[in-house]
Amino acid sequence: MNHFNTMYLGAISVALLASLSLAGCASSRATHADLAPRTLADVQSTTFRTPVTTGKPSIALVLGGGGLRGFAHLGVLRALDEAGIEPDIVVGTSAGAVVGAAYASGLPARQIESIAREVKLSSLIDFTFSKSGLMRGDNIASWVNTMTSHVPMEKFPRRFAAVATDLDSGQAVLLDRGQAGPAVQASAAVPGPTVPVAYHNGHLVDGGISSLVPVRFARAIGADFVIAVDIYCAGPASAGLAIPSVLLRVMRVQSCAVAAPEMAEADILIAPQVSVSGMSAKDEQEQAIAAGYKAAVQALAGIKAAQLAVY
Repeated sequence: MNHFNTMYLGAISVALLASLSLAGCASSRATHADLAPRTLADVQSTTFRTPVTTGKPSIALVLGGGGLRGFAHLGVLRALDEAGIEPDIVVGTSAGAVVGAAYASGLPARQIESIAREVKLSSLIDFTFSKSGLMRGDNIASWVNTMTSHVPMEKFPRRFAAVATDLDSGQAVLLDRGQAGPAVQASAAVPGPTVPVAYHNGHLVDGGISSLVPVRFARAIGADFVIAVDIYCAGPASAGLAIPSVLLRVMRVQSCAVAAPEMAEADILIAPQVSVSGMSAKDEQEQAIAAGYKAAVQALAGIKAAQLAVY
């Protein structure tokens, strides 16, 4: 929901020009001391698993990245809620981390929809004068912290984690401790438009680069059954031969090729076909919600059958 498609259309070319003109400008950022990213290997080496008190396998909901297409996640949540499917674990990348944080913090699906409809997306943009990006991303972090009542992620009713990419190593990393705001900010820090998020040992950028639909992290933190939602790869691709359009098309091909093997590891994959052209496209946002709801409803029979097989 915070991957601004309107900025995406020109952000890469604009960022390239800005990086040249601002080459001498300072880009210092405060280090987020509470960010403690862990690689998949780090997580897998631990023995912690989400406690199962019901005697049933642990269910994870994995919400993928995809910008304003993230409105589709809202429809998925509503459909699962109506069907009585209650995930124990929520893992999200980028837009999925925004929605996932709200859901894991205990907010009902309908309330999250209301919040999404009421927020002015333009208020989440905070331009900066930096050679590292055009936006800080601090407004997103503040908004997420407020939405989740400043409760640390480890105290959410559902276990939650956001996935980002370590800029130096290129590896996907898990963020599941401390305030949700900085973790979501890092998970959604699109290179070019957004300044990388500093932590004690480096910088973090958008999780979609390395783990668009983070199924493997969900498994690693204890999921027995994974319902994954891809809002990016099944939808219509950009058209045209203008530089931004060509770059977006190439990015899509690369991102989805990298993501495909991990998505295939989900027990159920929900993949609504959605496209939202801009922050003011309210009709398209509603269409995305409806598409997410429809795709999730269509997947319910498969979810219930797969659950019975696992149980």
